Amino acid sequence: MDVENLVLYNIDAAAGGCFQSGARCGVRFEMAGGPRRDPPSGLRSACSYRYRLIRPGSELSYWRPARRLASFAGAGLGRFPASRRLEQAWHAIHRAEAEVAGPGAGEGTPFAVFLTLGHPRGRTASASPELVKALIDGTVAAFQAHGSPAGAGEIAARVAAGTGWPSDGIAQMLTDDWEAVLGVAGKLVHLRGAGVQWNPADHLCVAAQVLCAETAGDTWTLSGDIHAAEPRYAALPPEPGMAEARCVPATAGALRAAVPAAR
Repeated sequence: MDVENLVLYNIDAAAGGCFQSGARCGVRFEMAGGPRRDPPSGLRSACSYRYRLIRPGSELSYWRPARRLASFAGAGLGRFPASRRLEQAWHAIHRAEAEVAGPGAGEGTPFAVFLTLGHPRGRTASASPELVKALIDGTVAAFQAHGSPAGAGEIAARVAAGTGWPSDGIAQMLTDDWEAVLGVAGKLVHLRGAGVQWNPADHLCVAAQVLCAETAGDTWTLSGDIHAAEPRYAALPPEPGMAEARCVPATAGALRAAVPAAR
């Protein structure tokens, strides 16, 4: 399962939930191969979670960025309404002048994503699980291509109906593999009910960071980098074992406020 689901979204997706104070400036998560931490009860478990506070400039604990695959800056999100944020991120990145490196990541290659969400001065932003999931999924999807022609027209029409964007432009973005450094998916998007469901390869995203930063403008922006990732230690990972999420405090006050929520 996607790491952000395990350590954040599946626990409390709400913007005002248990992660609110600790993650108001940002959050980072990683998947590690071990060692697992046994609970105080002594019961054995197949995996363990760890939450702690870090500085945003610190290195990853378990992975090392090996090669930059893509980067983009100032992707315009406009007013960034709360609905369909995955699609908004995906569309904004496609319209930005992204730089990609070849060859791509290669099938099954783990990667790391680093994002900065710029928000207007005076507006509050928090790296809530729901927001983090939308930004990670939208970013990964933007650097993949939809490889199945079956139903592509209907998919584009449904995305267009929900967003107000032209369906022909959406269809071109979905199938264009020029920037698909994370690969061509058989079905990046598929029909579900009356809408669509996105299926980006973020299960290979072993580490990611989302920071929230105030900007001088009156609109929201997204900037980021994607790197192929390699284990920091030779023995990592024999098998999935421990997931970790960390909050990024801005001040000592944020540290003190976040500690109770992180326990």
